[in-house]
Amino acid sequence: MIKNLNILIFIFLISTCVYPNRIINGTVIDCKTNLPIPGAEIIINKNQLNQKPKLTDFDGYFELDISDDTKEIFIRYPKYKEIKITISDSKNLGEIILFKRGCKNR
Repeated sequence: MIKNLNILIFIFLISTCVYPNRIINGTVIDCKTNLPIPGAEIIINKNQLNQKPKLTDFDGYFELDISDDTKEIFIRYPKYKEIKITISDSKNLGEIILFKRGCKNR
């Protein structure tokens, strides 16, 4: 029993060291209405063509599990300008405003 527990602890420690990940989150909103944008695409690495983007939920909220070497993410939605977000040490990116025609940058 103790041997099995030691093996499980060892596997857990190895997996956390080999794949150091962190979770970031934020909310994507419209520039004019300040309403959430459901279905906006969050892309971690634009170089990977087969990557399936993460989508925001009905409230414009997203949560991503990223590796420590991820430095930026891209957010896009039809008829809006794609935005690049530089990842810092913060886990919460807060509100991310997407702009389209007729909106002025703040």
